[in-house]
Amino acid sequence: DLIITDNILSTKALGFAFLLGENNFKGSNGWVDNFKKRHNLRQYNIHGEAASAPIENLEEMRENLRQVLGNYSPEDIFNCDETGLFWKMKPCRTISNGQVSGTKQSKDRITVLLTCNATGTEKLAPLLIHKYENPRSIKYIDKKTLPVEYYWNQKSWMQVSIWNEYIKKLNARMRRENRNILLLVDNAPTHALYETTHLTNITIHHLPPNTTSHLQSCDQDIIHSFK
Repeated sequence: DLIITDNILSTKALGFAFLLGENNFKGSNGWVDNFKKRHNLRQYNIHGEAASAPIENLEEMRENLRQVLGNYSPEDIFNCDETGLFWKMKPCRTISNGQVSGTKQSKDRITVLLTCNATGTEKLAPLLIHKYENPRSIKYIDKKTLPVEYYWNQKSWMQVSIWNEYIKKLNARMRRENRNILLLVDNAPTHALYETTHLTNITIHHLPPNTTSHLQSCDQDIIHSFK
């Protein structure tokens, strides 16, 4: 897909002006701004996987997913998804009476995994992956008392080892509660299970590639609202 920028609009307008014999047309920034206002055009951030989703197969994928879900009650259908959280990043917009010079944004981030069921009645404690084992702010706090499942690694990213430990803890909880649940996850390589990880009370269903923006429940504004 073509990415449209102000320069592209100006260049195309100059091309049309040349074809029409308009030699005085400049395609200035002011003209571009007025053109966007007239046609209600704005700049948007490109995000998600919608552009790469297999649109032609989505209905079939949804029907297959409905059949899988049909074997479970909504209370026992869970979805989890992780997201990066740039916790030091400042807002990129401000109110001012003139131009404001920006500063370099902090890239400090953590990873958060959110898990909830289809009815919204169960929101499990978030899994949080930090860069350090003992950040200064919680250095003397027992991590077992935190309202999150706390992990760490050098890049604060999800890892197969963390995923397996998390999923085994969740399986143990469901076994204690005598429940069998369905867990929907994307097909990220970090969501692989070790051969030694045996789940008795969780059935994991991997969503098809590039369908997060269409089939992943947590991606339907749940993560956005959390942030």
